[in-house]
Amino acid sequence: MNTNTARRYAKALFELARQEKLLMPVREALERMDRMIRARAELLDLCRNPIYRLDEKKQVLASLGEQVGSPPLLKRFVDLLIHKNRLAQLPEITKVFGALTDEAQGLEHVRVRVAKRLSKEQTTDLKRQLETILHRNVDLTVESDPDLIGGMIVYAGSRVYDGSVRGQLQGLRRELVK
Repeated sequence: MNTNTARRYAKALFELARQEKLLMPVREALERMDRMIRARAELLDLCRNPIYRLDEKKQVLASLGEQVGSPPLLKRFVDLLIHKNRLAQLPEITKVFGALTDEAQGLEHVRVRVAKRLSKEQTTDLKRQLETILHRNVDLTVESDPDLIGGMIVYAGSRVYDGSVRGQLQGLRRELVK
């Protein structure tokens, strides 16, 4: 599966949805459709397998679009994917579309690993601090990992901030070896 192709399709859908002020309705319907397809093996097969006729695919996906409350823009987009034989890329398109929508809304998904479980107050404070540092709204996920000994590791997009005791000890080891 070519992720560059999926990215181009997702960007095109994103631009059209933004112009029509339908980002969230398209995103929600697209994600519901993707979840429904992934949940049923026969739908996955229909999307991936070229032995099905285009009219069969259009009929099934039009019905699915109705079930998820798909806006007309998304219906036309799915028809285009069917016509261009790109329906198998729907999961990647959905993922990229979601990321583009989050970026446009100033939202960043951040995952934090900590040595000990944080209290509700600590989590709220951490979220506020991350929003200040990143200059974005933060969707925060906190995981406890006792292997860290202390401190935390923050994963924000492709960036990783390692403030764990383990990370500091490894950094010290590298410096001593030099």
